[in-house]
Amino acid sequence: MACDSKIMCFRHCCSKSIFCKTVPEVCPICQLRITDYMIVPFLVPFPYTNATCEPNSIVVRPASGNFLTNYHITNDLHIGITNTNGFVFEYDREGLILNDCSKWTNCIAINIIPSPWEDQWNETLKVMLTDSKWKFENYNETSMNCFNFVIEFINNLKYRSLNFMNKETMCEMLILPKLKDALTYNLLFTKLKTNEFFIS
Repeated sequence: MACDSKIMCFRHCCSKSIFCKTVPEVCPICQLRITDYMIVPFLVPFPYTNATCEPNSIVVRPASGNFLTNYHITNDLHIGITNTNGFVFEYDREGLILNDCSKWTNCIAINIIPSPWEDQWNETLKVMLTDSKWKFENYNETSMNCFNFVIEFINNLKYRSLNFMNKETMCEMLILPKLKDALTYNLLFTKLKTNEFFIS
């Protein structure tokens, strides 16, 4: 996380949370010097990560641009899978490829398996890499894309009852909860670009 994207939160004199880049000496609500806190200052968890640091994960990023600076809820998302070494495999117009990780430095990572399942994860990915189904000529923007690849991977993994029939169900269960946290962080980040504090 870049230091200019960090966000602090604390409570001083009431139940309202104060978000800021640096904790002030004077409370912006009651205007008194801060000597103690109702909730001590803490760093709001940064929702984005570098895919190479998230082995055996599903990773999501905007199809273009960057989550923190120019993402809007209506923008398309791109999704991939990391192996044990943190390499990103994704399906797009070029077919199933091992991606340039520089495109995945600001993504959302979703961990769905415990570490004992890592071998099964890598084996499932290895089998899919040899499947001609994922060649570039089969790619279709709406009916055969990165989401189809990830759904089939999860279903082939056979981990517990994790199974998806369509993109909507997968997005609702796996992606939207993480995306909501990320968009809340984005809102705070945007507010603090032009204000010293944001009170909620």
